[in-house]
Amino acid sequence: MPGILIDGRSIEVPDGATVLQAARRAGIEIPTLCYLEGFEAGASCMVCAVRLKHNGQFIPSCGSRVVDGMEVECGTPEVREARRMALELLFSDHLGDCLSPCQRICPAHLGIPAVLKHVREGDSGLAAGVIRNDLALAGLLCRVCHRPCESGCRRGVRDEPVAIADLVLHAVGTESAASGGEPRLPAPAPERGARVAVVGAGFTGLSAAWFLRGNGYRCTVIEARERPAETIRGAYPGLPPEDIEREVALIERFGVELRTGCRVADEGALDGLTEEFEAVLLAVGPDGPEQAQALGLETAGKKIVAGRESMMTSRPGVFVAGRAVRPAGKPVQSVADGKAAAVCIDQFLSGQPPSRPPKPFSCFIGKIDAGEMDEFMRDADAAERAGEGRAAVDIERAIVETNRCVHCHCALADTCRMRQLAIEYEINPTRFTSGERMRFQRNIEHPLVRFEPGKCIRCGNCIKVAANYREALGLTFIGRGFDVHLGVPFHESMRQGLLKAARAAVAACPTGALTLKEEGSEVRTQESGVRGESRDP
Repeated sequence: MPGILIDGRSIEVPDGATVLQAARRAGIEIPTLCYLEGFEAGASCMVCAVRLKHNGQFIPSCGSRVVDGMEVECGTPEVREARRMALELLFSDHLGDCLSPCQRICPAHLGIPAVLKHVREGDSGLAAGVIRNDLALAGLLCRVCHRPCESGCRRGVRDEPVAIADLVLHAVGTESAASGGEPRLPAPAPERGARVAVVGAGFTGLSAAWFLRGNGYRCTVIEARERPAETIRGAYPGLPPEDIEREVALIERFGVELRTGCRVADEGALDGLTEEFEAVLLAVGPDGPEQAQALGLETAGKKIVAGRESMMTSRPGVFVAGRAVRPAGKPVQSVADGKAAAVCIDQFLSGQPPSRPPKPFSCFIGKIDAGEMDEFMRDADAAERAGEGRAAVDIERAIVETNRCVHCHCALADTCRMRQLAIEYEINPTRFTSGERMRFQRNIEHPLVRFEPGKCIRCGNCIKVAANYREALGLTFIGRGFDVHLGVPFHESMRQGLLKAARAAVAACPTGALTLKEEGSEVRTQESGVRGESRDP
């Protein structure tokens, strides 16, 4: 049996094995995109690159056969940089939004496409579950929010944006009926043992408490007034009192303790909290410089000084967010700050350096013209906005409103292998991007499959799968050089090219160029489920 050294590790493999197979035999991870188990390697993307030790040449591990005595490098900085460059070249002409503009622009990054999907299917309970996982106090916030998500909605380019906030309110307002009683709570992580105090029961503090409890921490909210959420009541007197009580009760039911009538105004009070709790979050702003200084923390005017990324003050284990550092922040930003503070505190208590979560990675198409908007509109209901004011007052109108969504997100954003590798290798998606881009296109002529050519990396996986299913026409590459694109022979439709292999072709696509129109039903296993018989139309 031939032998190979991978990063100094000796591995014996059968005759004809590739470097990738040798690495997997030894449990060594090599990333792949264009590789499809059971098919001849195309070796087109170079994401699986390794380096020959004797001459420094980079080779694709998926298509390179092992030669006895071969030595390759897999985990060196040079190999990592080669893979990063390969990914950045792929992204240079990758056209598509990983995250929809509405989700990306929301400071709390609410999973809006998933919410709309569940409302469209008539399941307010599942929609509310997505909301509660991503966003605290949604039943209050979406009544007073300035709605940046709707400002970013691409449907608004054509007529009116989708009434996202109204649909969120519809979901959380009807979730009790959908779940047969009390609203469903997210499943908290296992108990951590550590205790956290949150000072202030406004948008920031209650949001932080919600996510800390979700991470398994015993959390107590300390409020100077006799009722929680008094700052919210005072700032927004038009909010229905029953909605406020409902959201506060939900937080208590989740396991957060509320202590009202307890003021933390000086260093002695703060000392008492640090003795009782392993971490403290100050989520309420001091009234003036003297009060800020009385806490014994470093200040700048009436603001408490904290690390921009760590959110931690000059006193270890004491964090700050909300009005103490952002006096004029919008409610949605306050909720997002509380969510970020919960992440920083979790990292601190886990022994890691605290740091705000980075913005989710996403490609962005950018400004589109009228013709490109027509492509988006083909995949949506052409009706204008369902109505003014609160559009989603009942399930029928809610469904009508969700159908106006033009689906500008990637259905595979959470599982896309290309996006996962982009995050892992910390790529710059615009490093090799020129000033011009291709035009957005979306092919929806197939009853099951949606095809976006701008996301295709021309790996050929879907072509191989279609051939394996013995499609009469199948798929092929058409054109030459930079004009090569995926298509069906003889200018036939995608429907004629994928009579049997539609689902298997989607499963083999590594980038989301091919997706199923049944959102959320995509199979993300590239190396299984692509060789059997298909029942697709």
